[in-house]
Amino acid sequence: FQRIGRHMSCVGQIPEVWIDVGARGGDCTLDAAAANPLLTVYAFEPDVQAARDLTGILPNYIVLPLAVAEIDGCMQFHLNSNRATNSVLPLHSDGLHSWRGVNGLRTETVINVPSIRLDTFLSGMSIEQVTYLKIDTQGYDLSVLRSAGNLIRRIGKITLEVATHETPIYNGACIKTDILQFMSKHEFHLVSVRQKTFGQEENLTFIRGECVGVESQRI
Repeated sequence: FQRIGRHMSCVGQIPEVWIDVGARGGDCTLDAAAANPLLTVYAFEPDVQAARDLTGILPNYIVLPLAVAEIDGCMQFHLNSNRATNSVLPLHSDGLHSWRGVNGLRTETVINVPSIRLDTFLSGMSIEQVTYLKIDTQGYDLSVLRSAGNLIRRIGKITLEVATHETPIYNGACIKTDILQFMSKHEFHLVSVRQKTFGQEENLTFIRGECVGVESQRI
């Protein structure tokens, strides 16, 4: 990991907490932790194999082999032929036939994994402020948000993923309208929309308490 060796100076940096829900390979947050030793990232990844591969890389990158959900306890987790599509939600047969880029996708096994609410975690760890929350849970992102309860006010910036295809690829997947309504209710403003997966999904970024223009980009 050459990128892990490139540490920047701490001068001018302040301690921060980031939370990565659905961390997979750490692509969205690992570099930031490497660049700033004053940043603590809590990376949730219920796929034990993926969690094991991330564990121990950095002292400030803390890997938790848990699902974030609306219940504290355990829940089913679907391990699919493409591990990037793993989810607590089952695949939707109609979506598999209509989405681009998912040929041959199937569920290989279903396991039980431990789960925790975000507000339970924040309270238990005495975390008063989260600078950034990234969520990528394959259709389950709204439930992750709801699990923060009233403590969502402790979070400054949130990036999440939502499907925009007319047919969901997961049974019970959240929809964009519900995400926007929820975020508006909690005083988060949409600042960035980035299309992905052949235009079938979007990454939405919100900032709490600020009203600015919306950046749109296709990736």
